[in-house]
Amino acid sequence: ITAATGTLTKMGLLVTRGHAIETMAKVTQMVFDKTGTLTRGRLQLLESVPMAERGEEELLAIAAALEAQSEHPVARVITSHGSGLVANHVQSTPGQGIEGHVEGRYYRIGAPGFVAALSGVEAPSGDSINSQVYLGDADGILARFELGDELRKNAPDVITGLRDLSIEPHLLSGDAAKPVDTIADRLAINHRIAGASPESKLAYVRDLQEHGEIVAMVGDGVNDAPVLAGSNVSVAMGSGTELAHASADFVMLSDRVENLLGGVRMSRRTMRIIRQNLAWALMYNMAALPLAAAGFVAPWMAALGMSASSLVVVANALRLRQTTGN
Repeated sequence: ITAATGTLTKMGLLVTRGHAIETMAKVTQMVFDKTGTLTRGRLQLLESVPMAERGEEELLAIAAALEAQSEHPVARVITSHGSGLVANHVQSTPGQGIEGHVEGRYYRIGAPGFVAALSGVEAPSGDSINSQVYLGDADGILARFELGDELRKNAPDVITGLRDLSIEPHLLSGDAAKPVDTIADRLAINHRIAGASPESKLAYVRDLQEHGEIVAMVGDGVNDAPVLAGSNVSVAMGSGTELAHASADFVMLSDRVENLLGGVRMSRRTMRIIRQNLAWALMYNMAALPLAAAGFVAPWMAALGMSASSLVVVANALRLRQTTGN
């Protein structure tokens, strides 16, 4: 395990819990978040659409004031368009959005249903292939912000590689159906859930576990912390939040999602070598102990044989220092 942990670190995966390697070797299902995990998380504000009699710059400034206290990738984009306004009494609802006072008025920003509930209006439908964030107050929806993201370069190879290892991929995201389906279709992921809250993500994983599956979760945000902690084994992206890192069994030292494949292969290889060493030790002792008890093996020969057996076990374990192979 020690040799494997060192090699995994060189490969870009930091092991934070001792059981992680053994569990990763048994994984049958791998669940991904979308933004910042399968996509780069480097969102761009494509369009800002006022939906009330207020100026675009004013609405962006209000949105930026609310998002300034969030670590979500969406927040980073919107905050960059701020103009110095400060939000007070800010509260965050994981998977939904943020609410608080800006210049004495109460606002919400986030998912359409969350924002619309403040005024009691009907939630707008998300029919764009891009991520959409809404801003509203007690009078209704004030603005829509449309953001675009880019799929990670090696994400398709990772999904194909997981299937080659008999691991089925899943996509769970808090985004609307259109952007989630777009990413899932490009990656040929059949199991996908849009508009997922932290609670529904955890329930989805628990359902898989109840059916006998060993589930790995890969995420990066505060919203992913509950399901990272609730899965059998979990991986946090290097650019993820501190809470995600604290909840995960592995932390990527970079954002190269392809390191996941290396982690699974190395975990399986580690367990194979452990089984080989146990089998060798069992066979040696079953053969040597009866001979020694019968007097056919001198004490010095038994000591020499035991030392040789230990060297064989250590040499076999040191094969894990090689980063190649399956």
